[in-house]
Amino acid sequence: MAQHGPTLPYSTAWALITLHNAPEETTLVRAWARENPSGPPGIHYDHWHELNAAEQQRRHRWLRRHGQSPIQLLRLDTSLIHSARIHVLDWGSPPQPAKRHDTTAATQPRTQRQP
Repeated sequence: MAQHGPTLPYSTAWALITLHNAPEETTLVRAWARENPSGPPGIHYDHWHELNAAEQQRRHRWLRRHGQSPIQLLRLDTSLIHSARIHVLDWGSPPQPAKRHDTTAATQPRTQRQP
């Protein structure tokens, strides 16, 4: 939970760790999720533009170090998460920097070569 951040409730963390460490307990996790619905099942992604600057920087540092979110590092099959009826809010992809286009070539006239 500390690595993922404030969008991961304790109960969801428990369910994910249980599926990761004790897959034979999937029936228990399903029963718990049925009694404690928290949203549509599956992995859903939050939006970076809604995060404050400190949280964006924290996530960027984590991704540079580990390459994936803490939930992705669990390597749980997404169909297992969905079938267990767990609602998981994971990190969306960070925004990609916009590519800069060189507009000077389009606005300057071409010079003709001298023979």
